[in-house]
Amino acid sequence: KKHFSGEKDPFFQAQEWACEFFEEKLYNTPEGKKVLDYLYRRGLKDETIKQFRLGFAPDEFDGLYPVLIKKGVSKDVLIKSGLATPKNIGTQEIYDKYRLRLIFPILDQLGKVCGFGGRSLKKDQNPKYLNSADSVIYNKSRILYGLSHAKKYIKEADQVVLVEGYFDMIVPFQEGIKNVVATCGTALTVEQVRLVKRFTKNIVTCFDSDDAGFEASKRAYFTFRTEDVLPKIVQFQEAKDPAEFVRENSGKFSEMIAAAPDFISFFLVKLLGFHDVKTLDGKRKILDEVLPIYKQLDPVLREIFVKDLATKIGLSEKSLLEQLDLYKLPVNHPARQLEKSVESEAYKINIEELIMSILLHSPKLFETAKFLLDENDFGTDVKEVYKRLSHQYNATRDQFEGWNLEDDYLASDRRKLDTLALFAEEKYSRFTEITLDLELRKLIDRMKKDRKIKELKGIQTKISEAEKKPDLQEVKDLLKRQQTLLNS
Repeated sequence: KKHFSGEKDPFFQAQEWACEFFEEKLYNTPEGKKVLDYLYRRGLKDETIKQFRLGFAPDEFDGLYPVLIKKGVSKDVLIKSGLATPKNIGTQEIYDKYRLRLIFPILDQLGKVCGFGGRSLKKDQNPKYLNSADSVIYNKSRILYGLSHAKKYIKEADQVVLVEGYFDMIVPFQEGIKNVVATCGTALTVEQVRLVKRFTKNIVTCFDSDDAGFEASKRAYFTFRTEDVLPKIVQFQEAKDPAEFVRENSGKFSEMIAAAPDFISFFLVKLLGFHDVKTLDGKRKILDEVLPIYKQLDPVLREIFVKDLATKIGLSEKSLLEQLDLYKLPVNHPARQLEKSVESEAYKINIEELIMSILLHSPKLFETAKFLLDENDFGTDVKEVYKRLSHQYNATRDQFEGWNLEDDYLASDRRKLDTLALFAEEKYSRFTEITLDLELRKLIDRMKKDRKIKELKGIQTKISEAEKKPDLQEVKDLLKRQQTLLNS
């Protein structure tokens, strides 16, 4: 059984207990065993079902929530976690949100259950997929299904395969294609691209083979380009989705991934199949589709793809480049809409947090840090964390193996500390212990220099103010402090 500490503890604990409830109902109820048979028919093995913690929500309005209330979960947490729904606005009466559904637990990068996807089990049951609403621990725009399972393999392969559905992620993973993740019931977002970029920039999309799947690939392309990623694409005619294809062709799927063309080349081939390049109208329709894509490319890539386009539609490179220079993206174009929101969505981490992330991820490097830092080098938020880590290190130096984050103050901020450690794991995954030690030293040096510059600027401002008063003693003291800093 898992135990959680920190400010979001009640939400994570509720989701974990709910997951255990759904797992138990899948294996130990008559209705659950029917769902288990359905999973076997879809090609899943017991080991896979248990690895991804699949479950079953019985057709009951009061199956889950009374169990969680008995365990101490409040109604407020149940509602905000998306596990229960109020019967009426303002009422205290609630009922289970997930009923008669196959349950896919959604895990965050650290492997904690933070939400659920529930697939309908009746033809007339809507919606087909019922997903958790955003909460304090779950944001569907910032989560990729299966990432906690796949991240190790993504790093090893330096490549990720991006699919749309839960089964589309699980089946390839089971069949040995383990560097695969899925979006969670949403179109690909900038945040998800940034998330996967921490592991690799080599991305292959593999969405459904119908028109809707291709349109999803097109939308995803423009999202990728905001983060300077040029994705590749796999599509197939033999099956409607990756799960169906992989069950019959796992070896061929691996070959297709290895030989996947970039999206732009694939898209042009598709357009050439739709339109007659011998006609003016055909040329115009192709240009209408590709100009927005080429417009976003850097000069080198633009030249490469324009040369290919010119050969295939019978126009000169010069005329195409001139047309590109004149072309402006429409106001409502997806690429323009994405550009507006990119800056506001950026995740920022300051240098103190970056240093702390390395220490949390690689505890042995505290031996380096202790000679270069003390608690007063940090601002208030990080200072207390450093002080607690220092106490732990000094108390167990001879047998030191790692941090105890369940300890006092650290437990109350566990979620943030886990996030910082994960940030370092992703950012520095390819660093050796020696290069990470050097990186830590450089960051500490930069932090101290930045603080010195800031303090010197502050002193200079105070000197100017003291001279206006005039306060000669204050000026003298400030000049002395300034000189001390300059000599340090």
